[in-house]
Amino acid sequence: MSYSIIIPVYNEIFTLPKLIKNLQKLDNDIQIIIVDDGSDDGSDKILKKHAKKIDIIQNESNLGKGSSIVLGVEIARNQNIILIDGDLEIEIDCIPNLIVEYEKNNYTTLIGYRWDNKDGINFELNRFGNYIINSLFNLLYFSSIKDVLCCVRIIKSDLIRSLNLNSKRFSIEVETLGKLVLHKKKIIQSKVHYNRRTKQQGKKLKMSDAWRIITVMLYNKFLHKI
Repeated sequence: MSYSIIIPVYNEIFTLPKLIKNLQKLDNDIQIIIVDDGSDDGSDKILKKHAKKIDIIQNESNLGKGSSIVLGVEIARNQNIILIDGDLEIEIDCIPNLIVEYEKNNYTTLIGYRWDNKDGINFELNRFGNYIINSLFNLLYFSSIKDVLCCVRIIKSDLIRSLNLNSKRFSIEVETLGKLVLHKKKIIQSKVHYNRRTKQQGKKLKMSDAWRIITVMLYNKFLHKI
């Protein structure tokens, strides 16, 4: 089976060199797609140096993570799509093992999770916000997803295209999962190692994004026609 990895980036000039170095360790048959979402910090110059080995989409302005993923899906040419962020909070090195697990489970959609019940509840604001959103999602969708906002996914290309995703920003994660659950698609979950960044280090998720995420969860549950 063949794979395309889609990585949205925005102003990641400090992480891009390591990201690209780690991507080069992956199987040569994996199509690498990096979507530069209107970076203005020089990220584009770094990416242009690797244009021969990486398919690069250059957004003229900051369209959002969701829009960037949708654009990447449009040019993905392989049978399966891997989604992961470019900020290295989750290392690219986890991809080979996740592919093995995905294939062992007959190409059932795989999603990563950063925490589970064994880790307990952390009352740090970002972590607690994740807990609230995750609990609300499971309550609404009668599901048992461990980490709805984890960026790591492996999914069949034709399946993700059939979902008709339209979230422009960080709500893309809950839109994808919500539609998979509503369509009764089987999902497997795999824990990934997580190194959280601070806002000073480039963390981009904001409190305003949380409200958009909740709105999308509610819309897809009660108003979206499957």
